[in-house]
Amino acid sequence: MRTIWLGSKFIQQYNLKDLQEKLQISRVTALKLLGSGKIKAQKIGRQWWVNEEDLIAFLEGKTSSKGSG
Repeated sequence: MRTIWLGSKFIQQYNLKDLQEKLQISRVTALKLLGSGKIKAQKIGRQWWVNEEDLIAFLEGKTSSKGSG
């Protein structure tokens, strides 16, 4: 997990391992969720990052479509 300053607020971001631990899912399942766009994420180099608000949206059932945002 890391905290970044984005515009006018701090944003929590989770990497793949954090996502696996929070959702109690396998690496393969986490990668499928990210790759399909069900959880909005950014891939920077070889590392996936998920914003906390995007994770919350997924948990609340508000899935994003790939390429949006």
